[in-house]
Amino acid sequence: MKTTYETHVQTGILLNANERSLPLDDAIVQEIADSLGEIAFHRYPDSLQNELREAYAEAIGVRKEQLLAGNGSDQILGYLIGTFLGPGKALATLDPDFSMYDYYASSYGASVCKYPIDLTGDFHVEDFIAWAKEQDISMILFSNPNNPSGICLENDEVLQIVRAFPEMPVVIDEAYIEFADVPSCVYLTEDYANLYVTRTLSKAYGLAGLRTGFLVCAADNAEELRKAYVPYALNSFSMKAASIVLSHAKELLQYAEAVKARRHALYEQAKDLTAVHLYPSQANFLYGKSACKEQLLAAFAEKNIVIRNYAGTDAFRITIGTEEEMELIMEVLKTVEEQIR
Repeated sequence: MKTTYETHVQTGILLNANERSLPLDDAIVQEIADSLGEIAFHRYPDSLQNELREAYAEAIGVRKEQLLAGNGSDQILGYLIGTFLGPGKALATLDPDFSMYDYYASSYGASVCKYPIDLTGDFHVEDFIAWAKEQDISMILFSNPNNPSGICLENDEVLQIVRAFPEMPVVIDEAYIEFADVPSCVYLTEDYANLYVTRTLSKAYGLAGLRTGFLVCAADNAEELRKAYVPYALNSFSMKAASIVLSHAKELLQYAEAVKARRHALYEQAKDLTAVHLYPSQANFLYGKSACKEQLLAAFAEKNIVIRNYAGTDAFRITIGTEEEMELIMEVLKTVEEQIR
């Protein structure tokens, strides 16, 4: 049976989809608007994505030849799964992890093997490698930092996995890496042909509405993958707007630093509560569990706050938003804490 994907609520104080809470600065939006005259709307987009790939290569410190851009990193992930998997093949991932992996794997008739992780971040890479070698798998894929737990592997741990499976594609989904305390592993892709890294502009860069993501891998792999890639994966406007935004990368990534500070502050304020249990995170969210989750959700609803609810479990996830939004979150958590005493 094909796995379905749950879409997100779009009204209220939205702390459910890990989006950037603040819009782009007016000056950047105006720069995008001023560029409209440069776009040949009557022509098909540049299928080689030259301007966009050059802009992103400069922003993250890789070569343009190592990049492939897509309609969000989701499209890239789906393409990789479709390339390496199919009926009778299996994907190895973590539990919990991003639900779209299951969605794409089921779309191509592949199965999914899941390795349960310790939500506190106590990850033993040797145990994962031993487990994966016992599975009949054809591909490894997991998010780092992990969505939804927020745990993050160090680059030397990622490298251990890559080296342990030299003939197998190892895909690292770095959608939240800008919020982590560890660097990206994209610099490893030129030396390890089996390593593929996906990135996105939806989170730290605030371009969720433009659906722009990237694959970083060895240049030979990128060239080979491009042969069967959809020719017009991104439209001309998205590529132009994203290129402009990337020219402001340094100033935009200051937002990620502010999010990290608010994430730490919220965790420290809430870690001793008994109504909820929050886990340490290296992403732009905090994952939590609560025995009184329905009461918690009702309290958030009263404040018109929408968080991510994992139905049928005691788990939830809160996106780190503005300082004012985090004050509201803490107010709700304290209210529920008082109610259960």
